[in-house]
Formats: sequence, structure tokens, C-alpha cells
Amino acid sequence: MVEKIGEYKSVCPECLEPVDGEKYIEEGEVVLEKECTEHGVFRAVTSRNSGFYMDMEEFDVDRTKPSKPMNDGGEDCPLDCGLCSSHKQHTCIAVLEVTENCDMKCSICFADSKSGGSYYEPSIEQIKDMFETVKERSDGSSLVQISGGEPTTRDDLPEIIRLGREIGIDHIELNTNGHRIARDPEFFREICEEGIDSLYLSFDGVDDSVYEERYGRPMLEEKVKAIERAAEAGVGVVLVPTVARGYNFDQVGEIVEFAKETIPAVKGVHFQPVSLFGRSPGWLGEDSRVTLWETAKAIEDQTEGEIGVNNFTPTSCPSVHCDISCLAILDENNEFLPLTDKTLGASGEVGDIAEKTKSSVESRWKGSGCGCESDKEELLDSLSSGDSCCEAGGWEDFVKRAMESYLTISIMDFQDAWTHETERTEKCCIHVVVPDGRMIPFCNFNLTNKKGESLYREPIYSEYRD
Repeated sequence: MVEKIGEYKSVCPECLEPVDGEKYIEEGEVVLEKECTEHGVFRAVTSRNSGFYMDMEEFDVDRTKPSKPMNDGGEDCPLDCGLCSSHKQHTCIAVLEVTENCDMKCSICFADSKSGGSYYEPSIEQIKDMFETVKERSDGSSLVQISGGEPTTRDDLPEIIRLGREIGIDHIELNTNGHRIARDPEFFREICEEGIDSLYLSFDGVDDSVYEERYGRPMLEEKVKAIERAAEAGVGVVLVPTVARGYNFDQVGEIVEFAKETIPAVKGVHFQPVSLFGRSPGWLGEDSRVTLWETAKAIEDQTEGEIGVNNFTPTSCPSVHCDISCLAILDENNEFLPLTDKTLGASGEVGDIAEKTKSSVESRWKGSGCGCESDKEELLDSLSSGDSCCEAGGWEDFVKRAMESYLTISIMDFQDAWTHETERTEKCCIHVVVPDGRMIPFCNFNLTNKKGESLYREPIYSEYRD
């Protein structure tokens, strides 16, 4: 049985021109179908579980539009990004790429980073302008991810971080493969002294077979060393696995387990199902693609239910179909206690959800009371006042433990030319800032067609290369 559930706007994977499409539920999957008048019909699965997909719709919220759009537009979306006045979500994370150069030649690379030759590398003055663009156009706190290429190939990276701090950027995250951080402790010390807040560390698996596939060399030892250096410096780490069927999809549970064993140094795991843009090996294609639900289900299966599918909910900052996350803490037996549960309801009911979450945690947290209090309110009052005979294992103990022994597990489903939906990109909160002052939604910026031709990245950066 086929059920039409909506219409959408997208791009043609051949020419990247805007096209119209329809969404269907077919045999329990959500399918996108669109047609280009020149290149024909294209179909892609956007979810392997239609029930999960529709549940996510319940978490949609009203968003805060950018208060200072760069231009009027939206009629030719995604061809007129800037951000334009039609964009529905302000910037939460600004990606500032300080180089196209990289010290690796990964077989999978959405940025199609360069290894030698001519490459884009903005000057300090251009970087200053981009920091100022972010600061000016951020509604509230400003978070910048310094990215590339590989940012640590720039010897002046400490100066770049200092510049961001001087301009007033609130949080600076470094996207890195960890190679130089592991090998050059003095360089990492300088980065830390200038005020880096966290590392966004690519981490595709727990053995070197995956690194041999992607990097062409062993890398696990260097990844571990980079985490150790960050722990010594008090810098939090987010592990970032790119996941694909036939590559490392059988290791998602082991990655979560690795993260568990490295808490509190590791604060999160951010799984990124592979998207078909940039550079990819010949074997990577539609059969390799995994969806949000599939990744969450693999985590559930491979952690033996310690983290379940129902523990993942949308952040509801971008589209509810862009990312889902789970927040969990470690209990006294070194087992995860998830705090998020989609069965508790949608995030719009903030007070109700907070109370439900608290009640749920209390019921599962071992020793949340010895039974000496007659009801929950009396228990909480006694804990907060310090009068309880329960000196350990109570709600107060839980809160203290949750401040340090926690892990955020998230899954981000980036869009490529096959799965692109204009409505999703209009809600994007991750924006790439470029030297001409524009801020472009991440997936639009990285879109490439079947030939590898870029919608934004190559046309923009080619103007600034040496």
C-alpha cells in the first residue's frame, strides 16, 4: 500500500536546479520522489520506519527567525542563500573553515579537502571579518566551529582562536582529525591557552580497519592520544563517527561503549550517517546510506538495549528530521541511565515534560530514597534541606553525578542532492560563514551533483584560492 503524506521542494541530483517532489509511505518506509523535466524521476528513502518518522513530527516547534537576514529571497531556494528573509531559524552554530588544506587524503570527505596544490585559506583579516559577521548576526550567544580542511595544518591557529576570543565569540570548537594534536603537545598547549572550548574529533571506529579504509593508515592510537591530551587540558571531546553500511555500521555500539569508558573526557558522540556529497569511494552509494531510525536501532541492538530507540528525541532546533539526541548519565554500576524518552511527549510542553522526566529518573535511580519519607515531595524537600537519612543515592546525589558523568549521543542526518528538502534547509541552524559575508545552511553549502559539481563550496572558494 502506498500513502502520499506530503509535497516538498528539492533539487535535481543531475543539475541542482529546483524541482518539486512528493513524499510517500511505502511498506513502512518514507520515500521521497521528485522529477526534473530534463533528467527524469529520482527516488530516495529518507526513513526506514514511517512510524518513527511521524512520531518526530509531534516534536516540531515555533522557531526564531534570523533578526538580521542578509537579503530578501527564498523564491529560488536553495539558489539564493545568504541567509535570506525566508529562513526560519537563526544561527546556533557557525562553521568557519580556515583552510581547505588537509594532512590526510580521506576516501570519505564531505568537504573534498585538498592535500597539497592550490587551496582556499583565508587571511587573518578575512577570518576577523567572518568572526565579526558571526558576532553581529548571532541572536544571543555565538558558537563557532573552526573547521576545514584540517585546521591544525595552520601554524597560526592559536592566533585565530585568540582573535575569536577578542571579538567576543562565546564558544569555540575545533573540528579535527586529531593527528597534530596527538603528535605536537606544544601546539595543542598553545591552542588551549588561547581558549579552545572543545574538540570535535572524527572517530569512525574502535579498530584500525576502518581507519585503513578511510585514511589509508592506522589512526586509532593517535585518536586515543588526542583524547588523553584533551583530558589533561580539561577540554571536552565530542567523538564524530561518519557511519555507513559496509564500512563501520557494526561498530556503533562499540563506539558508544568506548565513549562510556572515557567519560568525563568525552562529553558526546555525534553520529553522522554518510551523505553523498564531496569525496567518496566507489563502493559508497544508496545501499550504504543509513537513516536516523536505523542508526538509533543499531545503537539499541548493539548496546543490548542500554540506549534505546525511544531515548532519542529531536532537538527541534533544526527540522525534526535532521537530528535526534539522547542524554544519559552513568549510574553507580557504570550503566547508562537515559534521561530522554520520546514517549514522555513533545518538547513544547516544557513544564510537563520536566516533571515527567524527573519522576521517570527518580523511579529508575537506585536508592532515590530508603522509604523513610511518605511521598516524593517529602523526599525531595528532605534532600534539598539536607535532613534526609538517605545520605547517598538520592536525588541530590543523582544531580551531582549528572554534572560530570554524562554523555550526549546524537545523530545528524545531513542532506545530499537525493534527500534534499527545501523545508528542512529553511530550518537549518548550522551555517557556514564565508568571506563575502554570507552565512549559508550547511547542507546547501555542501551540495554536489552526481558529477561532484558543487552548488556553493567550489564557486565561492575558487575566488579566494592562491
